[in-house]
Amino acid sequence: MRRDCPRCEREVEAEYDDPQLRKWVKGYFWLGVPFIPLTPIIGSDYVVMLPLTMLYILGFGPAYGIVKEPPKCLECGCVVPHRAARLAA
Repeated sequence: MRRDCPRCEREVEAEYDDPQLRKWVKGYFWLGVPFIPLTPIIGSDYVVMLPLTMLYILGFGPAYGIVKEPPKCLECGCVVPHRAARLAA
């Protein structure tokens, strides 16, 4: 993707750190959707299901951090702002 780099002061090629990982992490948020109808059963099982659900929810923080990571300039490594942020400024 082409973005304006503030350090290079020109339009350069920018890329996310690990684009394949970003694609897989976006699917992580949808893993719990099929279990929504089973929430009464999950809530009643205090031994297995409830701790597993808590571990799943703990994974939201790191997954959200990977998804929200901004792209970086391939030449200098500077963080390149998203186009929407640049247009709003």
